[in-house]
Amino acid sequence: MSDWGEDEYTENAGQPSAAADTPRSPGRVFGLDIGGLAGEYVDAAVKASVRKQVNNVATAAVDEALTEELLESLRERAGQAAVAAVTEQVEANEAADEAQDDDGEAEPEESLYYGSVDEFVREYLRNVYRRAINGRSRVWAARWWEYDEAVIRLEALWRSWEHLRMDPSTGMSVWWRDHADHHMAVLLDPDGPFSSAADADENKSKKGQPLPYAAPPEGLFPDQRQVHEPKDDVSREEEPEPPAEEWPG
Repeated sequence: MSDWGEDEYTENAGQPSAAADTPRSPGRVFGLDIGGLAGEYVDAAVKASVRKQVNNVATAAVDEALTEELLESLRERAGQAAVAAVTEQVEANEAADEAQDDDGEAEPEESLYYGSVDEFVREYLRNVYRRAINGRSRVWAARWWEYDEAVIRLEALWRSWEHLRMDPSTGMSVWWRDHADHHMAVLLDPDGPFSSAADADENKSKKGQPLPYAAPPEGLFPDQRQVHEPKDDVSREEEPEPPAEEWPG
């Protein structure tokens, strides 16, 4: 007891605090490894400096090695390589153009089964697309070639048939679905391109008969299969027309 009265006693009195007892790791502040971070920055700086020096040495070595003679040789080789590359590309383009020209000139005409839209209508379409034409529910014109819209549509039917017949699987199905039934529905419509031909007897047919047909003027639809054939003095014999039951399609 002191002169001032009883001294208060606490359990921790006279003992160092917990914070004072905890040893502090060297180089760490608030949990951060200051020493480690400093080491990383030093390593990065050293590496950057080394890379810079190596680049300088390499640049100097290359500059020293690139003599005027070597540079001239490199320029010559680069020029030769460029000329060779351009020449190769030009030759490839010319070969592709020639192949395309050959295909464009010969293939479409040589692969035709019918030589003209008239032959197609006469020999194929009017026979397979038989309808009763009475001038009321359906119309048709025997002189179909006098109607511009009809000629264009029939030409499209012929060309699409020639193309799709080469597909042995679904070609004809596609032709009927996407081409024939579409264009023929328009042509046979009483308000279609043949509407003015509805009353003429020559433009009517009974059920099961071929569509009415009248031959166009000679030379109006030349045979496209013979357009590119060389002319000679030997006359060609006229090929007999195939019987009706042998129409393709």
